[in-house]
Amino acid sequence: MSFSSHDYQNVLAQLASLADPEYKSFHQRLIPGTTMAHGVRIPELRKIARAIIKKDAPGFLVAASPQTYEEIMLTGMVIGGMKCPIEERLAQVAAFLPLVDNWAVCDTFSTGLKLKSLEEKEAMWTFLLPLFSDDREFYARFAVVMFLSHFVEEPWLHQGLALAESMTQEAYYVRMAVAWAVSVCYVKFPQHTLPLLRRQALPAFTQNKAIQKIRESYRVPKEDKAMLLQYKLPA
Repeated sequence: MSFSSHDYQNVLAQLASLADPEYKSFHQRLIPGTTMAHGVRIPELRKIARAIIKKDAPGFLVAASPQTYEEIMLTGMVIGGMKCPIEERLAQVAAFLPLVDNWAVCDTFSTGLKLKSLEEKEAMWTFLLPLFSDDREFYARFAVVMFLSHFVEEPWLHQGLALAESMTQEAYYVRMAVAWAVSVCYVKFPQHTLPLLRRQALPAFTQNKAIQKIRESYRVPKEDKAMLLQYKLPA
């Protein structure tokens, strides 16, 4: 079945019908500078995305001209979940990244991207590598969140940690993502991640935030949490 401009208008009407003013007010406070059109909750957006993917994901992407927070979020979900060759998905990712201007869209998009084979993961990793040094805040955050979501595994762990250590961007959401990634790496691979924290090579904010996040994890022993305090840096 093909996806028409009329179908897209129906999607917009569906988004409007799911408006939740209280959620909109609450969620907007968590995303500074972003205005939601309706306040549609993530589970509802995912339902719509699944229906679009079942009907005609490529057609939707052609018909779409996302302007609002919900439309952008929905478009990212369709790209992440649609069935297509990795080359096509990477092209869609590249086209979508200029629309990402907040952490919520960035993180939902990153965690929702499906990578089903080693070949797909290797292609995505190659795509991500230059983004770690990108000066654009959410391009760089996208790379880091992709790393912590899909690549904290032996084949990519060491390079990912090295890339995180090399990042010099000062944008808040990049530094927060790096701290998050280091904490995830420590939880899964403490023996490989501890040397990075021992070197105290990360900026003070990132180093201390990573240690804070590790100490908040229920999967880290109390002894480790106490030990890590010695590697905090003066703020």
